[in-house]
Amino acid sequence: MSVAPKYTYTPEQVTAAFDEIKATLFSGITAEAIPKILVVAGLQGSGKTYLLEKTLLPSNRYNNYVRLYLPDYRKKHPQYTEMIKLGVLHAYEHTEAFVREISKKIFTQAFTGKFNIIMECAFDSLDFAAFPQSATAAGYQFETHIVGCTQEFAHVSSIKRAFKSLEALEMERFLTVSTLDASMSYAPAIILAFETAAKAVSGSQVNVYERGFGLLNERTLIAQSTYSKGVDGSVTTTTTKVNFAYSIYSNIIDNYVFAASDRDEVVKECHLALLKTTTHASHVPNFVYNDLYAYIVKHVNR
Repeated sequence: MSVAPKYTYTPEQVTAAFDEIKATLFSGITAEAIPKILVVAGLQGSGKTYLLEKTLLPSNRYNNYVRLYLPDYRKKHPQYTEMIKLGVLHAYEHTEAFVREISKKIFTQAFTGKFNIIMECAFDSLDFAAFPQSATAAGYQFETHIVGCTQEFAHVSSIKRAFKSLEALEMERFLTVSTLDASMSYAPAIILAFETAAKAVSGSQVNVYERGFGLLNERTLIAQSTYSKGVDGSVTTTTTKVNFAYSIYSNIIDNYVFAASDRDEVVKECHLALLKTTTHASHVPNFVYNDLYAYIVKHVNR
C-alpha cells in the first residue's frame, strides 16, 4: 500500500484504474514491423507538451501510438474527489505516485506488445538514461524532439503555466529552482542516451529546437539528424538543417539574457505573474514570490 498525507491507495486500485484507461487507450492500436518511440524532451516549462499537442499530434502521424501519460489519469485516484476540494495544486501533488504507477503499467503493456509509444521526458530522472538501450535492443526506432531553453526561461514559463492551470482548474504545480537544477544536471546523460539510441536503429531521428525570451519565444528548429546503420555497423547521417550534436543543446541552455529588450520582457513577465498572485494568494507557495522578484532584480535596467 502507498501512503501520502491523508490519502492511501492499494495495488488493486491502481490495476482497476489501469484497466479502465487501457480499454480505450489500446483500442485500435496495432503492432508494426518496426516499433517506434516518439520522445518529446526538455525541461519542465520548455514547451515540450505544447510542441507535442499543437504540432506533432495534429500531423496525424502518431495515431497508432500509445501515450504513456495524460493529466486525466490522475483523476482515477480513489480519493481524487476529496483532494480536488483542496485545489488543483494539492491534487497534483497527492496523485503523483499513483499516476506514475499507472503510467508504468501502460508502458509495460505497450513495450511488451511492441506497440508504438509516445513518451514525454522532463529530464527529471536518470532512469531515462538507462531506458533507450533496452528499447533499441527490442528493435525500437527513436524519433526524439528536444526543446532547449535556459533554466531561467523554463522557470518563468512554468510559473505562468501554473497560474493558467489554477485559472482553468487543471492540475499542475509550481516548480522550485532546485527541481530544475536537478533536471539540468541529468540532461547530458539522458540526451547522450537518446543520441546513442538513434544511431542503433536505422531511420531514427534527433531534432533540437530553441526557445527563449524575445523572438525565440516562438520555437525554432535548429538541428536535425536522421541516422542510417549499414550492415557493417557504420552509421551515416543526413540533415535538413545542421547535424545534431550535444554542443548545440548546451549552447542553447547557456544563452543567457543580454539584450535590453529581452531583459525588459523578463521583467514584464515576472510583474504580470506577480499580479496573478493576488488572485491566487492562498495557493501560491512563498518561494514563488521570492523567485519572481529575484529575476526582476537581476534583469531590471538601473
